[in-house]
Amino acid sequence: MKNIFSNVIDKIKNNLRLFLSIMGVVVILAGVVIYNSYFEKPINTKPVEENQETTSQKQNFLDSSFYSSILLAGQGNKNTGKYVVVLSDYSCGWSAKFYQETIKPFLAQKNLDKIWMQYDFLILNEQSPSLLPTEAAYCANEYNRFWEFHDGVFALKNKYETVEEAFTEENIVSLAKSLNIYEDQFKQCMSEHKYKELILMRANYYLDVMERLGVPSTFLNGYPITLLIEGKEQAVGAIDINTFNKKINEWLAGD
Repeated sequence: MKNIFSNVIDKIKNNLRLFLSIMGVVVILAGVVIYNSYFEKPINTKPVEENQETTSQKQNFLDSSFYSSILLAGQGNKNTGKYVVVLSDYSCGWSAKFYQETIKPFLAQKNLDKIWMQYDFLILNEQSPSLLPTEAAYCANEYNRFWEFHDGVFALKNKYETVEEAFTEENIVSLAKSLNIYEDQFKQCMSEHKYKELILMRANYYLDVMERLGVPSTFLNGYPITLLIEGKEQAVGAIDINTFNKKINEWLAGD
């Protein structure tokens, strides 16, 4: 009887050890699952220019159709194959600052025989207050008045407290009238939203290609201007005219 009782006790102990071992494994596995669920993977902090493999797989920035789909909204010599593209947003204060303090002085130098400089826009959705003036700027471009209209839009922004107040249809029409382009072609271009789909498509294009993107940004044949910051080359935005000139000259001399 005693032996039988001892055997029962031993079986219970063995089963208990097995049960505890199994529960230990379960707890460990559960911990791994919970950790992976609640803790994000490390963020890729590489600057844009370090992700060239991903970029090249998605987009060939030297594709001429990318630069010519907005007809002649630029200045310089398009035949050089040297494309300087400024990515902007009319609602962005830094984009306005960059235009006024860097791009305008750069254009005033009249040293554009070696490059083609073009503006592009990062319009995120149809609700953006920047969409209307961007559409209008490209409609003005059909009269070869893109840059005058572009300048006028940033001037409008500075006159009002909010972009919603600045970029009304009434103000856009007044700007077009001041440039003597409020004619049938311009009106039809605006009423049909001729460039709307293209503008939104190009914004998505940039967002799909670039891992990190903001405005303003400047691309030299598709790669963003960078500066050495905290020991790393990082994409930069509203840089001063002297730095901008230096970067352009270094780029041109590098080929």
